[in-house]
Amino acid sequence: KLSKPIFSQGAPLGSIVKMPSSKAVATAAGAMAATAVLTPGFVAPSAPQRSKLGVGSTGAAYGSAAPSPASGSSMLGAGVAMAATGFASRKAGKKAQKKVVRLATTTATEVETECINAIRFLAVDAINKSNSGHPGAPMGQAPIAYLLMAEEMNYNPEDSKWVNRDRFVLSSGHGCMLQYSMLHLSGYKSVSMDDIKQFRQWGSKTPGHPENFETDGIEVTTGPLGMGISNAVGLAAAEAHLAAVYNKPGMTLIDHYTYTIAGDGCFQEGISHESCAYAGHLGLGKLIAFYDDNGITIDGHTDLSFTEDVGKRYEAYGWQVLTVEDGNTDVAAIRKAIAEAKACTDKPTLIK
Repeated sequence: KLSKPIFSQGAPLGSIVKMPSSKAVATAAGAMAATAVLTPGFVAPSAPQRSKLGVGSTGAAYGSAAPSPASGSSMLGAGVAMAATGFASRKAGKKAQKKVVRLATTTATEVETECINAIRFLAVDAINKSNSGHPGAPMGQAPIAYLLMAEEMNYNPEDSKWVNRDRFVLSSGHGCMLQYSMLHLSGYKSVSMDDIKQFRQWGSKTPGHPENFETDGIEVTTGPLGMGISNAVGLAAAEAHLAAVYNKPGMTLIDHYTYTIAGDGCFQEGISHESCAYAGHLGLGKLIAFYDDNGITIDGHTDLSFTEDVGKRYEAYGWQVLTVEDGNTDVAAIRKAIAEAKACTDKPTLIK
Protein backbone atom coordinates (compact mmCIF):
# COMPACT_ATOMS: atom_id res chain seq x y z
CA LYS A 1 0.00 0.00 0.00
CA LEU A 2 2.99 2.29 0.32
CA SER A 3 4.18 1.90 -3.26
CA LYS A 4 2.47 5.12 -4.40
CA PRO A 5 3.91 8.55 -3.57
CA ILE A 6 2.08 10.25 -0.72
CA PHE A 7 4.07 13.44 -0.17
CA SER A 8 3.89 15.06 -3.61
CA GLN A 9 2.11 14.62 -6.88
CA GLY A 10 5.33 14.22 -8.89
CA ALA A 11 4.44 16.64 -11.69
CA PRO A 12 7.07 18.53 -13.70
CA LEU A 13 8.33 21.78 -12.28
CA GLY A 14 5.99 24.65 -13.03
CA SER A 15 2.93 22.53 -13.77
CA ILE A 16 -0.20 22.87 -11.67
CA VAL A 17 -1.36 20.01 -9.52
CA LYS A 18 -5.01 19.43 -8.66
CA MET A 19 -4.92 18.57 -4.99
CA PRO A 20 -7.65 16.18 -3.79
CA SER A 21 -10.81 17.75 -2.45
CA SER A 22 -11.35 17.60 1.29
CA LYS A 23 -14.25 15.24 0.73
CA ALA A 24 -12.06 12.78 -1.13
CA VAL A 25 -9.33 13.11 1.46
CA ALA A 26 -11.77 12.53 4.30
CA THR A 27 -13.04 9.37 2.60
CA ALA A 28 -9.56 8.03 1.88
CA ALA A 29 -8.28 8.82 5.36
CA GLY A 30 -11.28 7.48 7.23
CA ALA A 31 -12.85 10.92 7.76
CA MET A 32 -9.64 12.19 9.33
CA ALA A 33 -9.31 15.32 7.22
CA ALA A 34 -11.52 18.33 7.77
CA THR A 35 -14.05 19.35 5.14
CA ALA A 36 -12.62 22.25 3.20
CA VAL A 37 -12.01 23.27 -0.40
CA LEU A 38 -8.40 23.17 -1.49
CA THR A 39 -7.21 25.36 -4.33
CA PRO A 40 -4.71 24.08 -6.94
CA GLY A 41 -1.04 24.62 -6.24
CA PHE A 42 2.41 23.93 -7.55
CA VAL A 43 4.53 20.87 -6.88
CA ALA A 44 7.31 22.85 -5.27
CA PRO A 45 5.62 25.93 -3.75
CA SER A 46 7.26 28.29 -1.34
CA ALA A 47 7.07 27.10 2.23
CA PRO A 48 5.83 29.98 4.41
CA GLN A 49 6.10 29.65 8.16
CA ARG A 50 3.05 28.10 9.77
CA SER A 51 3.38 30.26 12.83
CA LYS A 52 4.99 33.66 12.91
CA LEU A 53 7.53 33.62 15.71
CA GLY A 54 9.99 36.28 16.66
CA VAL A 55 13.59 35.39 17.24
CA GLY A 56 13.75 34.22 20.83
CA SER A 57 16.68 34.02 23.18
CA THR A 58 19.39 31.50 22.48
CA GLY A 59 18.65 28.10 23.97
CA ALA A 60 14.86 28.44 23.88
CA ALA A 61 12.99 25.21 24.54
CA TYR A 62 9.69 24.17 22.97
CA GLY A 63 6.98 21.85 24.19
CA SER A 64 3.30 21.15 23.61
CA ALA A 65 0.64 18.71 24.68
CA ALA A 66 1.23 15.06 23.90
CA PRO A 67 -0.59 13.77 20.80
CA SER A 68 -3.62 11.55 21.03
CA PRO A 69 -3.32 7.87 20.02
CA ALA A 70 -3.36 7.18 16.30
CA SER A 71 -6.62 5.99 14.80
CA GLY A 72 -6.97 2.65 13.10
CA SER A 73 -7.24 3.93 9.53
CA SER A 74 -4.84 2.66 6.89
CA MET A 75 -1.33 4.04 6.38
CA LEU A 76 -2.21 4.92 2.81
CA GLY A 77 -5.21 6.90 4.01
CA ALA A 78 -2.94 8.78 6.37
CA GLY A 79 -0.61 9.51 3.51
CA VAL A 80 -3.39 10.93 1.35
CA ALA A 81 -4.51 13.09 4.24
CA MET A 82 -0.96 14.31 4.75
CA ALA A 83 -0.71 15.38 1.13
CA ALA A 84 -3.70 17.63 1.72
CA THR A 85 -2.77 18.91 5.16
CA GLY A 86 0.82 19.58 4.12
CA PHE A 87 -0.45 21.56 1.13
CA ALA A 88 -2.85 23.44 3.40
CA SER A 89 -0.07 24.37 5.80
CA ARG A 90 1.99 25.86 2.96
CA LYS A 91 -0.98 27.89 1.80
CA ALA A 92 -1.80 29.02 5.34
CA GLY A 93 1.01 31.55 5.22
CA LYS A 94 -0.76 33.59 2.58
CA LYS A 95 -2.96 36.16 4.28
CA ALA A 96 -5.82 35.95 1.80
CA GLN A 97 -6.21 32.22 2.39
CA LYS A 98 -5.72 31.94 6.12
CA LYS A 99 -9.23 30.50 6.59
CA VAL A 100 -9.26 28.15 3.60
CA VAL A 101 -8.48 25.06 5.67
CA ARG A 102 -9.19 24.34 9.31
CA LEU A 103 -8.18 21.05 10.88
CA ALA A 104 -9.02 20.05 14.41
CA THR A 105 -5.87 19.63 16.49
CA THR A 106 -6.71 16.04 17.36
CA THR A 107 -7.39 15.11 13.74
CA ALA A 108 -4.16 16.70 12.50
CA THR A 109 -2.17 14.93 15.21
CA GLU A 110 -3.69 11.56 14.33
CA VAL A 111 -2.83 12.02 10.66
CA GLU A 112 0.73 13.07 11.48
CA THR A 113 1.20 10.13 13.81
CA GLU A 114 0.07 7.64 11.17
CA CYS A 115 2.31 9.20 8.52
CA ILE A 116 5.32 9.13 10.82
CA ASN A 117 4.65 5.52 11.79
CA ALA A 118 4.36 4.59 8.10
CA ILE A 119 7.86 6.01 7.56
CA ARG A 120 9.19 4.19 10.60
CA PHE A 121 7.89 0.77 9.73
CA LEU A 122 8.71 0.91 6.05
CA ALA A 123 12.29 1.41 7.24
CA VAL A 124 12.02 -1.32 9.87
CA ASP A 125 10.55 -3.84 7.42
CA ALA A 126 13.36 -3.25 4.93
CA ILE A 127 16.00 -3.66 7.63
CA ASN A 128 14.37 -6.83 8.94
CA LYS A 129 14.18 -8.29 5.44
CA SER A 130 17.86 -7.61 4.77
CA ASN A 131 18.81 -8.81 8.25
CA SER A 132 21.20 -5.87 8.31
CA GLY A 133 21.07 -2.16 9.05
CA HIS A 134 20.28 0.38 11.74
CA PRO A 135 16.59 0.74 12.71
CA GLY A 136 17.14 3.15 15.61
CA ALA A 137 17.95 6.26 13.57
CA PRO A 138 14.95 5.98 11.21
CA MET A 139 12.63 5.31 14.16
CA GLY A 140 13.86 8.33 16.11
CA GLN A 141 14.32 10.76 13.22
CA ALA A 142 11.05 10.05 11.38
CA PRO A 143 9.16 13.06 12.83
CA ILE A 144 11.89 15.41 11.57
CA ALA A 145 11.98 13.82 8.12
CA TYR A 146 8.18 13.91 7.88
CA LEU A 147 8.02 17.63 8.61
CA LEU A 148 10.83 18.45 6.20
CA MET A 149 9.51 16.49 3.23
CA ALA A 150 5.78 17.07 3.78
CA GLU A 151 5.80 20.74 4.77
CA GLU A 152 9.10 22.56 4.79
CA MET A 153 11.24 21.59 1.82
CA ASN A 154 10.85 22.72 -1.78
CA TYR A 155 11.76 19.91 -4.19
CA ASN A 156 10.50 18.19 -7.32
CA PRO A 157 10.79 14.41 -7.77
CA GLU A 158 10.45 14.87 -11.54
CA ASP A 159 13.39 17.29 -11.63
CA SER A 160 15.78 16.26 -8.88
CA LYS A 161 18.50 18.62 -10.13
CA TRP A 162 16.31 21.74 -9.97
CA VAL A 163 18.84 24.43 -9.08
CA ASN A 164 16.87 26.19 -6.35
CA ARG A 165 15.70 23.07 -4.53
CA ASP A 166 16.19 22.82 -0.79
CA ARG A 167 19.02 20.47 0.16
CA PHE A 168 18.85 17.65 2.68
CA VAL A 169 21.90 15.80 4.03
CA LEU A 170 21.61 12.77 6.30
CA SER A 171 24.86 13.09 8.21
CA SER A 172 24.03 9.99 10.24
CA GLY A 173 24.24 7.98 7.02
CA HIS A 174 23.99 4.61 8.73
CA GLY A 175 20.27 5.39 9.17
CA CYS A 176 19.79 5.67 5.42
CA MET A 177 16.56 3.66 5.34
CA LEU A 178 14.99 6.84 6.66
CA GLN A 179 16.10 8.68 3.51
CA TYR A 180 15.11 5.85 1.18
CA SER A 181 11.67 5.72 2.78
CA MET A 182 11.25 9.47 2.34
CA LEU A 183 12.36 9.43 -1.30
CA HIS A 184 9.98 6.57 -2.06
CA LEU A 185 7.02 8.16 -0.32
CA SER A 186 7.79 11.53 -1.92
CA GLY A 187 7.50 10.12 -5.42
CA TYR A 188 11.13 9.71 -6.48
CA LYS A 189 11.26 7.00 -9.14
CA SER A 190 14.83 6.19 -8.12
CA VAL A 191 13.59 4.35 -5.02
CA SER A 192 10.81 1.90 -5.86
CA MET A 193 9.29 -0.64 -3.52
CA ASP A 194 11.41 -3.29 -5.21
CA ASP A 195 14.51 -1.18 -4.51
CA ILE A 196 13.55 -0.97 -0.85
CA LYS A 197 13.14 -4.74 -0.75
CA GLN A 198 16.73 -4.97 -2.01
CA PHE A 199 18.10 -2.77 0.78
CA ARG A 200 21.78 -3.51 1.44
CA GLN A 201 21.94 -6.17 -1.28
CA TRP A 202 24.73 -6.36 -3.86
CA GLY A 203 24.05 -4.12 -6.86
CA SER A 204 20.94 -2.48 -5.41
CA LYS A 205 20.04 1.22 -5.57
CA THR A 206 19.63 1.25 -1.79
CA PRO A 207 23.11 0.61 -0.36
CA GLY A 208 23.92 0.53 3.34
CA HIS A 209 24.95 4.19 3.28
CA PRO A 210 23.47 6.82 0.93
CA GLU A 211 25.54 7.43 -2.22
CA ASN A 212 24.74 10.36 -4.51
CA PHE A 213 26.21 8.65 -7.58
CA GLU A 214 24.03 5.59 -7.00
CA THR A 215 20.59 6.87 -6.00
CA ASP A 216 18.89 9.90 -7.53
CA GLY A 217 17.66 12.29 -4.83
CA ILE A 218 20.66 11.76 -2.54
CA GLU A 219 22.53 15.06 -2.33
CA VAL A 220 25.64 13.86 -0.55
CA THR A 221 27.30 10.51 0.01
CA THR A 222 27.51 10.05 3.78
CA GLY A 223 28.69 7.43 6.21
CA PRO A 224 31.90 8.57 7.94
CA LEU A 225 30.58 10.47 10.95
CA GLY A 226 30.87 14.24 10.76
CA MET A 227 31.28 14.27 6.99
CA GLY A 228 27.62 14.90 6.22
CA ILE A 229 27.13 17.95 8.40
CA SER A 230 30.40 19.33 7.03
CA ASN A 231 29.12 18.89 3.49
CA ALA A 232 25.91 20.64 4.54
CA VAL A 233 28.00 23.63 5.59
CA GLY A 234 29.56 23.62 2.14
CA LEU A 235 26.16 23.49 0.43
CA ALA A 236 24.88 26.38 2.56
CA ALA A 237 28.01 28.40 1.81
CA ALA A 238 27.51 27.76 -1.90
CA GLU A 239 23.90 28.98 -1.65
CA ALA A 240 25.01 32.18 0.06
CA HIS A 241 27.73 32.79 -2.54
CA LEU A 242 25.48 32.14 -5.55
CA ALA A 243 22.75 34.36 -4.07
CA ALA A 244 25.24 37.19 -3.56
CA VAL A 245 26.54 36.89 -7.14
CA TYR A 246 23.38 36.28 -9.15
CA ASN A 247 20.38 37.67 -7.23
CA LYS A 248 19.30 41.12 -8.36
CA PRO A 249 16.68 43.52 -6.99
CA GLY A 250 13.29 42.14 -7.93
CA MET A 251 14.79 38.94 -9.38
CA THR A 252 15.76 36.34 -6.80
CA LEU A 253 17.20 33.29 -8.50
CA ILE A 254 18.89 31.53 -5.59
CA ASP A 255 16.98 31.25 -2.32
CA HIS A 256 16.94 27.85 -0.64
CA TYR A 257 17.68 26.16 2.68
CA THR A 258 20.06 23.37 3.61
CA TYR A 259 18.87 20.88 6.24
CA THR A 260 20.89 18.16 7.90
CA ILE A 261 20.30 15.53 10.59
CA ALA A 262 23.31 14.50 12.66
CA GLY A 263 23.83 12.28 15.68
CA ASP A 264 26.17 12.21 18.66
CA GLY A 265 28.96 10.62 16.64
CA CYS A 266 28.88 13.44 14.08
CA PHE A 267 29.34 16.04 16.80
CA GLN A 268 32.26 14.12 18.31
CA GLU A 269 34.27 14.16 15.09
CA GLY A 270 36.83 16.91 14.58
CA ILE A 271 35.75 17.64 11.01
CA SER A 272 32.36 18.85 12.24
CA HIS A 273 34.04 21.19 14.76
CA GLU A 274 36.01 22.95 12.04
CA SER A 275 33.24 23.21 9.46
CA CYS A 276 30.55 24.32 11.93
CA ALA A 277 32.83 26.99 13.38
CA TYR A 278 33.24 28.25 9.81
CA ALA A 279 29.45 28.23 9.31
CA GLY A 280 29.05 30.42 12.38
CA HIS A 281 31.79 32.74 11.14
CA LEU A 282 29.98 33.15 7.80
CA GLY A 283 26.58 33.59 9.45
CA LEU A 284 24.87 31.00 7.23
CA GLY A 285 21.28 31.73 8.22
CA LYS A 286 19.83 29.20 5.78
CA LEU A 287 21.60 26.25 7.37
CA ILE A 288 19.43 24.28 9.81
CA ALA A 289 20.94 21.28 11.60
CA PHE A 290 19.00 18.79 13.72
CA TYR A 291 20.91 17.14 16.56
CA ASP A 292 19.50 13.66 17.23
CA ASP A 293 20.75 13.59 20.80
CA ASN A 294 19.86 10.06 21.88
CA GLY A 295 22.83 9.64 24.19
CA ILE A 296 24.02 6.34 22.74
CA THR A 297 26.83 5.08 20.53
CA ILE A 298 27.78 1.64 19.27
CA ASP A 299 30.12 1.30 22.27
CA GLY A 300 27.55 2.29 24.87
CA HIS A 301 26.18 5.45 26.44
CA THR A 302 27.82 8.70 25.41
CA ASP A 303 28.71 9.40 29.05
CA LEU A 304 31.59 6.99 28.58
CA SER A 305 33.52 9.54 26.53
CA PHE A 306 31.35 12.51 25.55
CA THR A 307 30.04 14.79 28.30
CA GLU A 308 30.49 18.29 26.89
CA ASP A 309 27.60 20.71 26.36
CA VAL A 310 27.28 20.67 22.56
CA GLY A 311 24.75 23.50 22.61
CA LYS A 312 27.13 25.83 24.45
CA ARG A 313 29.89 24.94 22.02
CA TYR A 314 27.70 25.86 19.06
CA GLU A 315 26.63 29.10 20.70
CA ALA A 316 30.34 29.91 20.93
CA TYR A 317 30.64 29.16 17.21
CA GLY A 318 27.97 31.79 16.56
CA TRP A 319 24.98 29.50 16.03
CA GLN A 320 21.44 29.89 17.31
CA VAL A 321 20.66 26.87 19.50
CA LEU A 322 17.08 25.68 20.11
CA THR A 323 15.80 22.71 22.11
CA VAL A 324 12.76 20.50 21.50
CA GLU A 325 12.00 18.61 24.69
CA ASP A 326 10.20 15.68 23.03
CA GLY A 327 11.40 15.13 19.49
CA ASN A 328 9.76 11.70 19.37
CA THR A 329 6.11 12.78 19.44
CA ASP A 330 5.90 16.57 19.67
CA VAL A 331 5.67 17.45 15.99
CA ALA A 332 4.23 20.88 16.77
CA ALA A 333 7.31 21.77 18.81
CA ILE A 334 9.62 20.72 15.98
CA ARG A 335 7.55 22.83 13.60
CA LYS A 336 7.86 25.87 15.86
CA ALA A 337 11.61 25.39 16.14
CA ILE A 338 11.98 25.28 12.36
CA ALA A 339 9.94 28.49 12.08
CA GLU A 340 12.23 30.25 14.54
CA ALA A 341 15.29 28.88 12.76
CA LYS A 342 14.05 30.46 9.52
CA ALA A 343 13.32 33.72 11.31
CA CYS A 344 17.00 33.99 12.32
CA THR A 345 18.66 35.06 9.09
CA ASP A 346 22.17 35.90 10.31
CA LYS A 347 23.08 32.68 12.13
CA PRO A 348 22.91 28.97 11.36
CA THR A 349 20.61 27.09 13.73
CA LEU A 350 21.13 23.89 15.71
CA ILE A 351 17.88 22.24 16.86
CA LYS A 352 18.55 19.73 19.60
